[in-house]
Amino acid sequence: MLPSHILANKQLESRKPVNSKVINEILSFCNLSVSDSTLESMLNSPRFIFNDLNKRETLDSLNQKVGLPYSKVQARGVYMFKHKLTGDKFVGSSSQLAFRLNGYLSFTHKSTGKLIPMLKKDQLSNFTLEVICLPDSFNLKAELILEQYYLLDPSFNLNTIKVVNNPSGSNLKPLYMYNRDKSILYHYSTQQIDFIRKLNISHFTFTKHLEKGTYYLGKYKFTRELEESAKLEIMPIFDLALQLEKDRKKFNQNKPINSLSKSVLLIDVNDEDKKLLFFSLGKCIEYLRGKNLPATHTTLAKYLDTDKAYHGFICKSAE
Repeated sequence: MLPSHILANKQLESRKPVNSKVINEILSFCNLSVSDSTLESMLNSPRFIFNDLNKRETLDSLNQKVGLPYSKVQARGVYMFKHKLTGDKFVGSSSQLAFRLNGYLSFTHKSTGKLIPMLKKDQLSNFTLEVICLPDSFNLKAELILEQYYLLDPSFNLNTIKVVNNPSGSNLKPLYMYNRDKSILYHYSTQQIDFIRKLNISHFTFTKHLEKGTYYLGKYKFTRELEESAKLEIMPIFDLALQLEKDRKKFNQNKPINSLSKSVLLIDVNDEDKKLLFFSLGKCIEYLRGKNLPATHTTLAKYLDTDKAYHGFICKSAE
């Protein structure tokens, strides 16, 4: 599966209609999904348009529809600001619409992104506000699904992030793994720990190459910048981990390596698709002993690459 923000960009570029399949693929990272019928029901939910945001009576009407900013009962849903002269648009969502909208209208939100500075510069009277209130009958976080639908509309040009929950935004700081000239993208994550734990890259080594722009194992480049022109060859994390082990062997072939550092692949004798990768004999032994199996380095080494079962596993050197 491609990273969510790349899927969103591809959808925006295609200009094709948005349906539940598109949204579900993009939101798979946060386990949100919707059917076409439910999406249609959301789009047909009650909506209200407020034109004179600088007038007291307009704000009173808004409070009647969504609740008071600090009350326990508030509507949830999606809100859309539109500039009356330029047509610039912004969409957002909240489970507490009154509280969120009060921050915009009273200018208490931090002055970030494109919308808030524009609200302050051009004044509220130059904007309209449309609010879609979602009934309680919809699933939890339905407002995020509806927001994602509108984020895939190119006309919402004031949104700098095109995926809800900001999986590639400034707070989470995305990380990319390319080849040397950044023409191929192999891996993407919003968490550095994925590179350290799942790919067996030390924190010191990863940070060094990321900050200095040097090449890991002489062939991989880590960066926080998305290269739009890169060819996507996103590899399953298991396959990428195996590939890196092979690359490490080649890269370190002239260095002394402790025999206990040998990586081990365990294959379930009853299901060859069930595989476990360990980056050392010691880690493999820890796993087996955690299952109350009498495993030792000596016996495990004897079963490596023999095709003989060891505690229900075929043991292979991951090289």
